Amino acid sequence: MQTPFPLLETPSGAESAAFPQLNPFQPRESVPPPQAPAKLACPFPEYQPPPQPEAVPDLEAIRAEAEAIRLKALQEAERIREQARREGYQQGYEQGYLDGERDAHQQAHQELQRTIEQLRAQVAQVIEAAQARCTAYLSEAESQMVALALEAVRKVVREEVRMQPEHVVAIVREVLRRLPPSGHVRVRVNPLDLETVRAQRNTLLQVIEGIEGIEIVEDRRVEQGGCIVETEQGVYDARIRTQLAEIERAIKEAA
Repeated sequence: MQTPFPLLETPSGAESAAFPQLNPFQPRESVPPPQAPAKLACPFPEYQPPPQPEAVPDLEAIRAEAEAIRLKALQEAERIREQARREGYQQGYEQGYLDGERDAHQQAHQELQRTIEQLRAQVAQVIEAAQARCTAYLSEAESQMVALALEAVRKVVREEVRMQPEHVVAIVREVLRRLPPSGHVRVRVNPLDLETVRAQRNTLLQVIEGIEGIEIVEDRRVEQGGCIVETEQGVYDARIRTQLAEIERAIKEAA
């Protein structure tokens, strides 16, 4: 019976050359594990559940959260500002303290200098015033001493004239001795001294040469003990007050 399939024939030489003979089975060192077959693409997409509707946002919650964030930010800003203020105040206080202490020392030094200058000026004024008072006192004391001395001299002179009226004759004689030669001489004396001087007229004429005549008259302007001598050359005042004035001038010039 003929089969529908031809019998397999032994391969010819050509086929043997094209298909070399397989070597007998040789085991490999390691055999990789079998891999899972690739997943076949499904002609239909997988089932997906329908999308859920988005939740409606809670506006009140959002406002509350925003307000909380705002308050927290304000608090943080206030904290930072307060901290900066405290740090700045502390730094400013420390710096201000140092500056203030330095300024205080400088101001105290300046005040001390001004006080010293004021005290110096006051001391100078006091010294100047004291010197002026001392000078005035000495001047016044000097004047008083001169006045006292002159008063003492006046008292002595008056007492001497009263006790010894003839002294007026000595004064008239001294004046005549100093006169240059003159033709006529008039002598004025106090009425109390008139007779005393007239009694010595001849003696007085012998004092100076060249006198033609001497006239002795009374004059109430002349104090007792003094005289005024009138000549052709001039008038010589020998009154007591005039002599005391000369003494006073001499004392003041010497002082």
